[in-house]
Amino acid sequence: MGKGGSILGLIGILLGAGGLGFGFLAWNSQNSMQANLAAQDIWYQYDGDFFLMNPIDTYLQIPNMSIVFDLATTASIHILFMCRAIINPIPTDYSGISFYFNIDGIRLTEPRADVGSYEGSSTVDYYSVALQHFIPSFSSGTHNISVMGYSESNPNSVWYCSLTIQSLAD
Repeated sequence: MGKGGSILGLIGILLGAGGLGFGFLAWNSQNSMQANLAAQDIWYQYDGDFFLMNPIDTYLQIPNMSIVFDLATTASIHILFMCRAIINPIPTDYSGISFYFNIDGIRLTEPRADVGSYEGSSTVDYYSVALQHFIPSFSSGTHNISVMGYSESNPNSVWYCSLTIQSLAD
């Protein structure tokens, strides 16, 4: 092997060792962060009723998907919303629903879950929806978290909805 090949080999070994070291640091810091969180409280809401998202092109609160809770101290929270979405496709356009969290009266634009079909050929499409969010160091006090939906182009529906909030002590 020539001098250039030896140098390239040495650079490759150094880059590989650096990548392994960086990967270990990232893995180790993630594990220690998760190990420091301890579950405190869990709040849960379920609604099996059918909800037609009408009027369209409007942000609507999904009925019974709201939880008011008290945090005695600052804590991290994990929010999980799940439901079945029923989409009525339009043969020439998009039809779908976007889901958002509303925290203390403020609709979050991210994260969001989008389901729907473009130029659908079936009469009805069914989707499973899961939307979750983790907020570190959420302030103490009384809070209200709800779920909102935005049905685009057609009155679509949701069914079998659940909302779970878990607080985690730092």
